[in-house]
Amino acid sequence: MHLVTVGKPNVGKTLLLINFAAYLGLTELRVELPDGEGGQQVKRLSLDRARRDLMSWSTPKTRVIQTAILEQPVGRQRLRVLAVDTPGIPEGISPNPDQRHLTALTLEWLTTAQMVVHVVDASAVHSTRPESPGAFDLALARYGHQLASYIVVANKMDKVGSAEGLRAIRDAYQDVPILPVSCITRRGFRDLKQWILRTMA
Repeated sequence: MHLVTVGKPNVGKTLLLINFAAYLGLTELRVELPDGEGGQQVKRLSLDRARRDLMSWSTPKTRVIQTAILEQPVGRQRLRVLAVDTPGIPEGISPNPDQRHLTALTLEWLTTAQMVVHVVDASAVHSTRPESPGAFDLALARYGHQLASYIVVANKMDKVGSAEGLRAIRDAYQDVPILPVSCITRRGFRDLKQWILRTMA
């Protein structure tokens, strides 16, 4: 099944996938990346290497759509998900044609995704930071309300202000499932795994 992560830049989409893979017991990721010539290159990265190569703690680093396989036996089931990690979508229309192209590709993935994980930064609510939830996030939540397999992941619950932010997110994004998560402490990963398994059933 296809799982697509989407959200603003720097909300933690890539770290979510990497640390969730670690939570599942994986030691490496099989990652597919554009090769710059219209094809794809496949890399096998240790999770430490994936953190170094694929993410940044300060500035958005995901500039391409990259995919990774998440796989684990679960009782009689087998969790096997093609996770699609998308670049962040900023507010408004970007003047950069490359960014507009990536946004269009991300929205195309959304229309075919079997699972949509919408990541928001709970610690940035009511702030002036670029990752603060805004009009794009609200529009996506309204769209997600129509989907059978959509969830809002309120990330960075380990940060100051996140509890207040979570309350505001719950007030704003009504009638959609909201899961508080910390990619750092792995809070909420058990519930995320259960949501994926229920969706796959």
